[in-house]
Amino acid sequence: MINNSDVLKNLSFEEKGIINLLQKNEYMTRNDISIKTNIKLSRLNYIMQPLEKSRVIIQGKIGESSGGRKPILYTVNLDDFYIIGVDISIMYTQIVITNLKMEILFEELFHMDNTCTPEKTVNRITEIIEKAYVNLKLYRFKLLGIGVGSVGPLNVENGIIKNPPNFYAPNWLNVPLKSMLEERLKTTVIVENGANAGVVAESLFGIGKGLKNVTYFNCGVGIRTGTISSRNLIRAINDEEEGFGHMVIDINGEQCKCGNFGCIECYSSINAIIKKFSNEIKKGRHTIINKSIDDINYKDICMASEQNDELSKEIIRNAALILGAGLANYIKLLTTDLVILSGPLMIQSKLFYDICVESALRRLHPDKKKRVIFNRCGYFKDTAMSVGAAAMVVEKYLS
Repeated sequence: MINNSDVLKNLSFEEKGIINLLQKNEYMTRNDISIKTNIKLSRLNYIMQPLEKSRVIIQGKIGESSGGRKPILYTVNLDDFYIIGVDISIMYTQIVITNLKMEILFEELFHMDNTCTPEKTVNRITEIIEKAYVNLKLYRFKLLGIGVGSVGPLNVENGIIKNPPNFYAPNWLNVPLKSMLEERLKTTVIVENGANAGVVAESLFGIGKGLKNVTYFNCGVGIRTGTISSRNLIRAINDEEEGFGHMVIDINGEQCKCGNFGCIECYSSINAIIKKFSNEIKKGRHTIINKSIDDINYKDICMASEQNDELSKEIIRNAALILGAGLANYIKLLTTDLVILSGPLMIQSKLFYDICVESALRRLHPDKKKRVIFNRCGYFKDTAMSVGAAAMVVEKYLS
């Protein structure tokens, strides 16, 4: 039995171009494909034959007639191929299964706590995938591969999580995630920074589709950034995704875990917001949140701010103002068409998003201001990084 991954491994440049076109667009006629790929129809027929035989592309439906015979419309096969995407973050791990159009067929999430060591996390991922095989009646030979979008820092090439600072459980040091998952699941695994995966999902299949320059920010325990510039993924030094979060915004500011002073993350992350809020409560400030200090979390603060709790609004506002100033600096340095602000803080608090955008726009030159679009949470919302991880498996074959 031939694995689907084997079918896609040795494609010609022209075959990759046809699959790539049909994967990222609606149904197309042969003539449409010929025009878009600049392949003559006579040669296109020859190239498409093996793709149809292997059922990578299929005849999807019959189009409307423009006077002659009704045309056959082609698309990629959405039934015989699937991809698994995994998002490993500090707060949760999410697993999705998608088809070739990045439509989600299955989704499950579990929260990361002090028991979620690397071994237990891999075990849980494996259990969820095995359950999905049964529930969806999937066949292993239809799997193209598994993509993992993980919090860093990473050794992307070897699929190793190096030394992330904020995991609740121990032993997250030089974790060979790629080899661990490949051994358990017997398939190809690629590991990528989660923010990079998120921006790939949104730029190829989401709200940034068709745009040349897209930046994706995931605002949570850390502030993670992925950037597409001139349709190319921009990689930071050492494949870091938290460089923006460690941009110094105040040289005389608070000390950050990275060793510097005044990083954006010191003011605009989940941990920073909780810390500021707790300090104010200890000073005697009033809040509508009816919990002990140790039990208050960022969701409580975000919810209270939406209910006009003065202390919560003040904390959220100050954090958003600083993040907005950092965003303005970032936008001034790079050409960007679209800025997607996502992650737990943006999902939980519209106030945080609104003030952040207002703060950024106020600091931009009028010409820049006119050209930049801001969006809250993107098309894929909280599944962007897991879907993007799946998308990067396909991009590996088509690049």
